[in-house]
Amino acid sequence: MSKSMELILRDEIFAELDIEYPEDHDTRLLDQGIDSAGFIKLIVLMESKFNISIPDEELLFENFSTPGLILNYLTEKTL
Repeated sequence: MSKSMELILRDEIFAELDIEYPEDHDTRLLDQGIDSAGFIKLIVLMESKFNISIPDEELLFENFSTPGLILNYLTEKTL
């Protein structure tokens, strides 16, 4: 995982979502206060910031429910 990837996720995406980036990568975003509108915004921001396209069949909250899962997904998509 790229450190810059985590910095973009923390400093740009989570900041724009107005959600505190947790130290523990296994913290559930639901516990951080994300809702369905926030989830859509998260996806849009990820696609924009990392220049990726997330297929509809992968748009499941459980795929992006923690920062660790998000970073793993981004690492796979940006390699």
